[in-house]
Amino acid sequence: MLGWRQRNERLMDRAFERALELLDLTLADPRWRGRLREIARAREMLCDAATGGHEYDTTLEWLDRYFLDFAVAERNRIEQERHGADSRINGGRGD
Repeated sequence: MLGWRQRNERLMDRAFERALELLDLTLADPRWRGRLREIARAREMLCDAATGGHEYDTTLEWLDRYFLDFAVAERNRIEQERHGADSRINGGRGD
């Protein structure tokens, strides 16, 4: 949404609707049962940002940074797990 905000309002609206649709599908997916509160909160913050941040002072820029930080942290966790598995396979040599 952030990238479309100044380019094309119609496309930004469609991006917002798609983001809500994806969050709603995630909330309905039983695999995420243990994370429903967090996902619902993300949806609520997205709605706040899209409507001007009047309730929680949420901005699209803040959400962008939050999700980027989360994605980087998750990527680092996955890489650490993979390197841990590699070192166990190689007898701790790190090859």
